[in-house]
Amino acid sequence: MDQLDIRPSEHWDRAVERAIAGARCVVVLLSPRSVASENVADEISLAIELRKPILPVMIEQCKLPLRLTRMHLIDASAAYGAALKQCLAEIRSMDSGSAAAALPFTGSPPVRDPEVLASAKTHLASVMGPIAGFMVDSAAARATSVEDLYTLLTRHIGNEKDRERFIAMMPRAGCAPEDSEPTDAPANAGPMQAFELERIAMIFTKFLGPIATIVVKEESKAFGTVGELVRRLADMLSSDEERERLIQEIGAELFESGMA
Repeated sequence: MDQLDIRPSEHWDRAVERAIAGARCVVVLLSPRSVASENVADEISLAIELRKPILPVMIEQCKLPLRLTRMHLIDASAAYGAALKQCLAEIRSMDSGSAAAALPFTGSPPVRDPEVLASAKTHLASVMGPIAGFMVDSAAARATSVEDLYTLLTRHIGNEKDRERFIAMMPRAGCAPEDSEPTDAPANAGPMQAFELERIAMIFTKFLGPIATIVVKEESKAFGTVGELVRRLADMLSSDEERERLIQEIGAELFESGMA
């Protein structure tokens, strides 16, 4: 991800070349803008030259690039959920056929404490908005401590005051992660069911777009109840008005369905 994985001093084109060379497969998202991009065309060409498995996914109707016309295409422009499942199945199939042997781990373990990650996402969302969740997950795979995690994330905060505020939120040794401010979310205290997550994802899509389905699924792994999950999703939104509307819509949906 360019905002997170390419260092400020690094040559962008070389970083992209290295990423494609190290990829097990390449997913190309097709839209009128991406097919018109010379950079995307160059990346597709490099992937073909390196004989990487390529999976074209059409997210908006457009004319296919010539080099992709004979490849199997997944159309996500209409039925996003079905296309996502198909895409994941294809990637797993590619991965099982080309996965490299695992190397012995010799460094420090990455940061995986769910409470630490949830707290970092909440803190970063307060200065960077909804993209915070993905940035924390990516940085956590490389960070070897909470301090290291927060240091990696500060590199992507442009405003100096925001950087200082974010660092000040970092949990100190021996202290529990700082809780976010309480929000009036649905108070479902039982384990979440698949149909509850589907309804929540459907509503959250109005605020975050198609990727909301993935966000809800991933965030649900770190939270045990609907109320906790909804508070987490609300924290990802940039305005108080949106957060309040999300909570109200989800609460009304669960209540009408007899879940709340």
